[in-house]
Parts: sequence; C-alpha cells; structure tokens
Amino acid sequence: MKKIILASQSPQRKLLMNSIGVSFEVMPANIDEKAVVENNQKIRAQKIAKAKADYISKKVLNAIIIAADTFTMFNNKAYEKPESLEEAKQMLREQSGQTGYCYSGFAYIDKENDVQVSDVAVTKIVFRELSNVEINKYVAENPVLTWSAGFCPAYPAGANLIATIDGSFTSFTHGLPMEILMPLLEKSGVFNEVE
Repeated sequence: MKKIILASQSPQRKLLMNSIGVSFEVMPANIDEKAVVENNQKIRAQKIAKAKADYISKKVLNAIIIAADTFTMFNNKAYEKPESLEEAKQMLREQSGQTGYCYSGFAYIDKENDVQVSDVAVTKIVFRELSNVEINKYVAENPVLTWSAGFCPAYPAGANLIATIDGSFTSFTHGLPMEILMPLLEKSGVFNEVE
C-alpha cells in the first residue's frame, strides 16, 4: 500500500483521517507561512496548502501527500491564532452575530498516478450573538490560543457558537474538505472494494 502523508499537525485533520480507516503518517511541513504574500486570503490559503504539499513531496518520494490551510474572515479581516486570552475574547466579540467566511486551501499530490490537485473550499458562517459571560467562559475552558479565530467548531463547545453554515462542512469543522479528498483517494486506488 502506498504511503499516505498528512502534511499537518492539526489534531482535527488527523481525527478526520482516522475516521476513514486508512493508515497514514503525520509529517508537518515546516514552511514559513508568512513568506506566502497574497492579499486575497482565499488564494493565500490555497497557496500555503500547495507550498506545504510541495515541501513534503520533495522529502518523500512515491507517497500521497495531503495538505491544507485554513483562514477565517470576518469584515474583511483574517483571523489567525490569538496570542493572548484577551485577544481571543476580542476576536469572539468581533465575530459575535456576524457573517464570515472560512477558506480551506487544499493540496493533493500523487505523482505515481498523476493526480495533483490544488483547490480551496469555502464555507459561509453566521455566529450567534454571544454574551460576555459566554465568551469569558469559552475562553477560560478551551485551548483558544491553538485555534485560528479563537474557536474550533470540531468540538461541541465551539459548534455551539455557530448559528448557521453554508458550504463545506468538514472544512469548517476540521480544516479538511472531505468532499474533495475522498474522490481523489479513490482515484489513487487507496480503497479496496468492500463486498
């Protein structure tokens, strides 16, 4: 079986990969994301994902490489990981009751089967109106400094902050568009027929 590499240390992406029953390795691509300069965050997410996949494909030959990168945008502002609990609270205040977009850049490289894809999945998000008490509780009880925009919808507490979404569900919740990935894995012959 060909080696599959997830070029990400995201526990959420790893969780999704575990759910499909294929063996894979986690090998984070240590690239300088700030070196990828692009004003359009949708395109930037795609470029970073491709840079991660390219980086790993040069290190490991004959493997399927899967990479992703996610940005959350509200009011034309890109939200990355907060650097303090106060910044996380401020981010949540700014997102409360607002409509934003989650962009998940995605890259897939399988050179042996000549399958190479670079794409971006878009999800429209509407936050509930959050009270200060709710925000303070969320920040106190969750590892908000590890998540872009200070929240993660992969867990019940984070999902609870959202009113509605429209678009790629797994990109928003786990940072990996399974609706793009699964057909590619099939094209690469990863899955055997189940009787």
